[in-house]
Amino acid sequence: MSKEVQTAPCRFCGQMVQIEAEGKLTEPQAAEEATMHCTCAEAVEYQKEKQRKEKAMKNVSVLFGEDAAPDKRIGEDIVNILKAAVEEIYNGGLAKVTLNLRGGVKACISQNSKGEINVERTETKKTETHRVRRADDRGFLQMVRETIQRCGRVAAVAM
Repeated sequence: MSKEVQTAPCRFCGQMVQIEAEGKLTEPQAAEEATMHCTCAEAVEYQKEKQRKEKAMKNVSVLFGEDAAPDKRIGEDIVNILKAAVEEIYNGGLAKVTLNLRGGVKACISQNSKGEINVERTETKKTETHRVRRADDRGFLQMVRETIQRCGRVAAVAM
């Protein structure tokens, strides 16, 4: 296909912008391209917002999806949920989403005060805990047993 030059209006200011594309674009596609190339204040802000969303989508892919290390990948359905969360945060429907995944993995997506959409992956590893008894614990338990036996009651105290 050859490149075609088209003109389309910016969505915000209506200025006509020349765009090059592979083949003929539909009117909405052409308007989107024109808006992405316009320099009016509203179009520039729209471009930044769209880039933030695309960056967040890429981060979901890098941290959890097909671009993640093989041992870090999660199921496609969960990745789709995370991408839907990015979309909702971008549209203003949600402020923050946190998913607790299996294996101690947590996914958190939020928007900061600058409008950037943050995608975070947190992994927690559980370590074994051991109860350490002080040396005098046994003596104390023995004293409790003796006191209970003197009172005529039988009690089982675990060591």
